[in-house]
Amino acid sequence: MSELFGDRLTDAARGKAAPICVGIDPMFDQFPAEVTEGIDPGDTDAVLDAVFDFTTRVLRVVAPLVPVVKFQSAYFERYLWDGVEAYYSLVREAKDLGLLVIGDVKRGDIGTTAAAYADGHLDDASADDTDDVAMPDAITVNPMLGADTLAPFVRVARETDKGLFVLVRTSNPGSAEFQDVPLADGRTWSELVADRVATIAAAEGMVGSTGYSSVGAVVGATQPQTMRSLRERLPKSIFLLPGYGAQGATADMTRLAFHPGGTGAVVSASRSILYAHKDKGYAARFGDDWERCVEQATLDMKADLGRVLG
Repeated sequence: MSELFGDRLTDAARGKAAPICVGIDPMFDQFPAEVTEGIDPGDTDAVLDAVFDFTTRVLRVVAPLVPVVKFQSAYFERYLWDGVEAYYSLVREAKDLGLLVIGDVKRGDIGTTAAAYADGHLDDASADDTDDVAMPDAITVNPMLGADTLAPFVRVARETDKGLFVLVRTSNPGSAEFQDVPLADGRTWSELVADRVATIAAAEGMVGSTGYSSVGAVVGATQPQTMRSLRERLPKSIFLLPGYGAQGATADMTRLAFHPGGTGAVVSASRSILYAHKDKGYAARFGDDWERCVEQATLDMKADLGRVLG
């Protein structure tokens, strides 16, 4: 059996001294002019070629610097079947560069439907007949329908040494409307989910030699007021912390998600890295060299987290 996902992610983050996940959210209208020049936005084939070009170049820049990237599947699914093919092909590109890959798919359903989602997004056997595509190392899953809906994903993750990140406390401003609602026993809805996920994360075959489980949790970096409680409830889960940068979260807001030594979490940033060429500071330094902007934004994020985590 290969190394469990929690160990692979922990070791990769330590190896690069960067608990950072770069989110791959390709938006054509945000691309640098060099990538979009001469392309009709209504020409789907040409736009997808630009998506592929932009994404592969980003991956090559960040691969030496960070351990993991997160592909948001919605930005590919919008282009229908060709977009889905590009998604799986770019997952292969990322893995060939030595990156771990999270598929941000947020799937969650009952019974055989959940099993089909798990096979289609985690099981490498589904891609055995195609050399130029690959499955992610982990995916995000939605527990809203109940813990039984997670079971098929957990089964496939255990069988294939893959990982899961369960939505526990999300980064969007409206999340408090449901997720911070107090229950009769005094817990919030998010804390109830965290307690249930903790049991799943600690199950036999899920925790590796680093002490971390293959079942992690999505916890918005924009919600520091909940971080201490959720960290205490999920001691074995790696936190995926979206919201740094463009959504307003700072490095200081992530501090309580980490265990001593800077382990147990990865901070995710998307727009602030991908589209760093739009930042006046980076543009003034590097001009039209958007790849240098991406590189510097990643290095600056690494330094920012290093300052907080020591």
